[in-house]
Amino acid sequence: MKLLSVSNLKLYYKTTKGVVKAVDDVSFDLNKGETLAIVGESGCGKSSLSRAIIRLLPRNVHTYEGKIMLNGTDLMSMDEETFRKEVRWRKISMVFQGALNSLNPVLKVGYQIAEPLMIHMKVNEKEAIERAKELLVKLGLSEEFAERYPFELSGGMKQRAVIAIALITNPDLIILDEPTSALDVITQANIMNMLKKLKRSREQTFIFITHDISVASELADKVATMYAGQIVEIAPADTFYEEPLHPYTQKLMKSVPTLRREKMLESIPGAPPNLINPPSGCRFHPRCDKAMDICRKEDPPTFERGHSVKCWLYR
Repeated sequence: MKLLSVSNLKLYYKTTKGVVKAVDDVSFDLNKGETLAIVGESGCGKSSLSRAIIRLLPRNVHTYEGKIMLNGTDLMSMDEETFRKEVRWRKISMVFQGALNSLNPVLKVGYQIAEPLMIHMKVNEKEAIERAKELLVKLGLSEEFAERYPFELSGGMKQRAVIAIALITNPDLIILDEPTSALDVITQANIMNMLKKLKRSREQTFIFITHDISVASELADKVATMYAGQIVEIAPADTFYEEPLHPYTQKLMKSVPTLRREKMLESIPGAPPNLINPPSGCRFHPRCDKAMDICRKEDPPTFERGHSVKCWLYR
């Protein structure tokens, strides 16, 4: 059952130097209970895509257009007030990058977890805090943590608290923006195991944003590669890791060390392009060792080769 459908989504920002094309004509579908991992270098537009979906936009928006359908409802046709009341945190919630910055240092953790229930579901404070305590226990923490302030929690505990804030209203979709990037390896593994349990027990749908391909493999059913504001490849996870098609995805995979077999690690030459003035044609062609003349002149469409890939090699 299709839960989310994104079509031709664009999000551009106004700056003093020009218009930044952070999300440029992105399309994908996501079924209920699936996890879509979005991978790519820093600055490729992953976080901007997540903010475009949940409509948490900065003031300097130049262009925001396209189509976002959630359970058959057109979200882009809603005004901001309706979206805030009916969709944001009720149907779509988000775990932001950096748990410490997401928590108010002067409010107790339990109150902050309960707050979405009080605001969006009109639950009274006492009942909301009780439900917050129950959720903390399910996430592996004692209910006494509800009475603590954020500075009294470790990094992993803060991350669980932020995940609890996203879960408390039981939304259809949760966007995870690099939820493990600031954690040590052991805590990272614990958080990933907790997310896998949530996915199984609640049939929870996730969009998992990360720059770490190996972490994405833990949770993802589908993986999308994002480059310079565009999704250049999207595939089932098994196919993605075994047979990546786009030259950029192939380079990313070759940069990841493996435990079970030796391989020569490779880097990607050059740097990500300036999104104010991206290259003509395929945006990866200046860094691609397989680039052809057409790559420099024409932006490739998306080809279907078992999965979707935006590259002239597969025309």
